[in-house]
Amino acid sequence: MKQLPALYLPTNAEMLALRRDTEQALTFEQHLLVRATGLGGWGGVNMVDAVSRVRGELGAPHLSFLPELVDRGFHATALGRTLACLEGLTADVTASGWRITEGFAKEGNLAQTVLASDINALADVVGKEKNPEGGLKVRLLGPFSLAASTYLTNGELVLIDYGARRDLCDSLLAGLESLVERLKQAAPGLQLSLQFDEPLLPAVLAGAIKTSSGYSTVRALRRHEAVETLAKIHRRAEGLGVNVLVRSNVLELHPEIQAVLMAPVLNLSGRPTRDWEQVARMVEAGARPLLETVSPRTRLPVGEIARDFWVRWRDVGLAKNLLSSITLTDLPGLEEQSPEVATTVLGHLTETARALSEIAQDA
Repeated sequence: MKQLPALYLPTNAEMLALRRDTEQALTFEQHLLVRATGLGGWGGVNMVDAVSRVRGELGAPHLSFLPELVDRGFHATALGRTLACLEGLTADVTASGWRITEGFAKEGNLAQTVLASDINALADVVGKEKNPEGGLKVRLLGPFSLAASTYLTNGELVLIDYGARRDLCDSLLAGLESLVERLKQAAPGLQLSLQFDEPLLPAVLAGAIKTSSGYSTVRALRRHEAVETLAKIHRRAEGLGVNVLVRSNVLELHPEIQAVLMAPVLNLSGRPTRDWEQVARMVEAGARPLLETVSPRTRLPVGEIARDFWVRWRDVGLAKNLLSSITLTDLPGLEEQSPEVATTVLGHLTETARALSEIAQDA
């Protein structure tokens, strides 16, 4: 009978070395200084596939998110998802756009159905994970951009009327409890974050939003109303046990408003040193910003992006331990890419976060 070759068994020393290397790799991954996430947009129409890809690339310690598959139509956009969360109010679609109303509305009901389906898909994916961990982020439209994107029954923007703005904001805040409860049931054990996009906030504060006729502009929002409303959102989220992020052109906002945005999302690509200094002051004051870093058009190697970021970080006098306060994210436009390209972008982000962490720890 032919003799089989002896099975190789590693020595005790080799086993200990292998175990030590594995533990070091896991320890480093768990203690990354810099983490990654995505803004929220995604291409395609298959939510289970999208959630699986996002969870696969942005597992702990990174921050995964519930994608918005805008290819399915306007009900699946950030605006549609936000309107689906309203409590006591709903919305229907007119020739000019979404109109806030009460009672049953066909389009509003469809938006609610899409959101429920998205949460069910999340539950299916997370339910198959052996040990679900990490974070989960959901993007909604902030109250001011929401008011500047929806209409009253008389055809004017909600933004134009103080009482309507207040009612819409209160409806959104009331609806957050149901949303958070459903998300907790679908993804138990995950730390939830709500990202409120406010792309129109600078224009709202500057009085640059045109009325529905287009012949004039809505009067500028008073700064104290913006501060009070944003603070109300933070208090509501804190009561629900979730984190809050606000995405806007923060560098254009008054310092009083910046102070309320303890987790702003902003883009520093190509920004001068003075803007980095402004962000440095925010970080030193306790802010935890999300920095838009990688896009599908990014051609630079991960190491080069990380080194350039590190140089900027040190040039404004920030200590390396403060890197743990930031999270890297993609630039807008991921929803315009195929799921395969979007997955590659998220992988590029996590590798950039890892490279930046390694550079800082070796410095």
